[in-house]
Amino acid sequence: MDLLFQNQRLKLLQTKKTVEWLVNNTTVSVFDPIDFKGYQRKIDDKHCSRIVEYLKREFFLPTAIICATDDDFSEDSQLRIVDGQHRVHAFEVLEKEVPERYEEIKRYEIPVIVMADVDENTEIDTFITINKTSKKVDTSLALVLKNKMNRDNDSENLTMSKAEYIAVELAQTLNFANSSNNIWYNKILFEGNPKNTAQTISLNAFVKSTRTLLKHYEKANLITLSWNNDLEIRNTIEKCNKILTAVWNIIKRKWPDLFEQDLGKCKIIQGAIGYSAFNRVMVWMLDNRKYEDEYEFISDFERGIQRLSVRTMKWLPGESFSKYSSESGYTIVARELYDEMKE
Repeated sequence: MDLLFQNQRLKLLQTKKTVEWLVNNTTVSVFDPIDFKGYQRKIDDKHCSRIVEYLKREFFLPTAIICATDDDFSEDSQLRIVDGQHRVHAFEVLEKEVPERYEEIKRYEIPVIVMADVDENTEIDTFITINKTSKKVDTSLALVLKNKMNRDNDSENLTMSKAEYIAVELAQTLNFANSSNNIWYNKILFEGNPKNTAQTISLNAFVKSTRTLLKHYEKANLITLSWNNDLEIRNTIEKCNKILTAVWNIIKRKWPDLFEQDLGKCKIIQGAIGYSAFNRVMVWMLDNRKYEDEYEFISDFERGIQRLSVRTMKWLPGESFSKYSSESGYTIVARELYDEMKE
């Protein structure tokens, strides 16, 4: 075993372990949105099956499995996989489905890098760094995990974390659902700045604005952020999706010219300016009136939109609303909209 690196925060050890040892001595800390523990996504079965098919024919896995442990590491240590969970899971699947092949490879050795005696935040930060250029779901989960690392575990911060989690899941649901009434399809950029892209808003901007709105949805009893199982989480996401889709189709009917194929026309109204402004409008509506359910809220929003005299021109790039590209600017746009929308 070689010591690769050590400082006060991190100790890296390099070793080799057999396939069989890895199957029997590793675990995966899967992110649980109920208690907000863990950090890994669930296994992608399709990705895993491709590895299994490869292992049936070949065995060449030069990249090290990266793991973490709470102690100084010994042969009896139980390791948490930071990077490589699909490879190890593929070994497990192979053992069940093609036991004769597993017998052939179970004593093969694989390089392993162990983060010894490591704290959870360092472990999560390493996971994010490794996966930052991976699939977009990793990018979105990374946003939740980064903020989780920076918050205490008091009830207020947990509520914010749950609202943030729903906002991220909602962004994925909207961005990848190609349906006739979903105007957010392929409009949310999961990495980087949307300025010169086909998208209109970044994931960060979408989530930052949405999580505040969701806390007010809960305060108004339109949704719940207190869940006990995956079904309740899914129901919350679906209800948020229903409200947001309905609201934005109302906005589209008010200014249909902005939502044509010309991307430039919707860059402001569907960008951080318009999205954040309308979310502020909804927050003020929820703060100033009690609604029996989401249907009453959506109807009230539609009546307010119909009162607006704001012309299409104001939403175009280079026109008046486009100049308000800051948090205070979003509030100025929202105030102009809200004052006209009120009865």
